[in-house]
Amino acid sequence: MSDEDSESAGRPVSADGWRRWIEAPLTACGALAVFAMMFLSVGDALLRSLFDAPIFGANDYTQIILSIAVSISLPLCVLAGRVIAIDTLVALLSAGLRRPIDIAVSLAGAVMMAYLAWRALLNAREAARFAETTLLLQLPLDISYYALAAGSALSALLLLTESRTHES
Repeated sequence: MSDEDSESAGRPVSADGWRRWIEAPLTACGALAVFAMMFLSVGDALLRSLFDAPIFGANDYTQIILSIAVSISLPLCVLAGRVIAIDTLVALLSAGLRRPIDIAVSLAGAVMMAYLAWRALLNAREAARFAETTLLLQLPLDISYYALAAGSALSALLLLTESRTHES
């Protein structure tokens, strides 16, 4: 039975159902960001080469879009289980040792991502307070820091969720 059938029947959705609600919009937004950077870079290069008319501020736009793409990729890596992976060493351990190590690594990763989110949030506030901007277009840089803070915070929450899944 699919998750849609479970929802319509009033039964709880499986554990993977909530993952799709997070993963699908992140993947779509990440794809849009990557395609925007691609079209911007290719368009800038073509216009520069063919007509000697580059896109004004293309690097500024790319800088902001790239920071958003990176912040989107962080939680997607957690959902894919590819944040910290040393499969060679873990495969040599017994199943009884793998579980505590998985929990410890998930918790350590959550702490690191939470710290990164906190520092990015502080940097965003300072960037906003000092009106830090990109060079040409004067786009505010606090957007990049806020995006990184949000992506890191979501990653920390997902890592905590993963550590709880390892416990049960």
